[in-house]
Amino acid sequence: MSMRQLWEGTEARNWARDINGQTKLIILFLYAVLMITIDNPRSLFILFMLTLVFHGAAGTSFYKWKVMAVLLMLGLWGSMVSQALFFSQIPRTPLFVLVSPDTPFLGAVTGGLFVYREGILYGAVQGLRAATMLSLGLLVCWTSDPRQLLNALLSWRLPPQVAFMLVTAIRFLPVLAAETGEIITALQLRSDSQRGRTAVLQHIPYIAKPLLARCLRRAQTLALSVVSRGFFAAKGSVARQSWKKSEKAGCVAFCLFTLAVVGSKICYVLSEQGLYFGLLRKVYDISKMYL
Repeated sequence: MSMRQLWEGTEARNWARDINGQTKLIILFLYAVLMITIDNPRSLFILFMLTLVFHGAAGTSFYKWKVMAVLLMLGLWGSMVSQALFFSQIPRTPLFVLVSPDTPFLGAVTGGLFVYREGILYGAVQGLRAATMLSLGLLVCWTSDPRQLLNALLSWRLPPQVAFMLVTAIRFLPVLAAETGEIITALQLRSDSQRGRTAVLQHIPYIAKPLLARCLRRAQTLALSVVSRGFFAAKGSVARQSWKKSEKAGCVAFCLFTLAVVGSKICYVLSEQGLYFGLLRKVYDISKMYL
């Protein structure tokens, strides 16, 4: 699989590609609201696993699974390590001592460096939020044609210039990946170096200039193409994808569910501040257990 195919949504199953862009963007936004609202690790893990189920149902290829796994593990690992070392809330329980406070210079500068148990748990929860949105965002990119997202943004009365810039940023990822691969191949051929990860790392410092030059040429060509076609002048010339009633109903149901979760969480937080209502006791219990 080429670098360009890695970021394009050409291998997804038909049902996933046929979903309206508005549906995908609404679900992505509501999922983000749920990630902000929910604090329970089990509920967050269920929502994360649900995105992986969507990937399996959409037919995500094995190579893309590997790339996504690397990105998810890097995000989770980075969040857990950073919070484990620099967790500042109380209480905190040190598990390991990396730098003792009695160590010359480093101990005096840092005050000691510890690995905290609460920091690991807190970092895992925060990393799970980011991993869920990364997984769902990759799913939207891998199952969507850029025109779907462009039509969705234009249907929401977003200015054509802004909509075009947002979609171009997404569409530029596979192009940028393909250009990077071509530049690395050219550098390897010119230097007569063998292929491999070590050779790629050797050529990384020399990628920036040719990549920037190619991006500027592509941007100039794209600007001339957009202006010549009168994209910004003729707003109604873009063919709109029909939004099925079943998808609208699903979005409305998911929106109501999200509003219920947010409302329950707000009620629970207000109860902790002293604004308690006996009629909402079940709501408080559900929020405490699952949210």
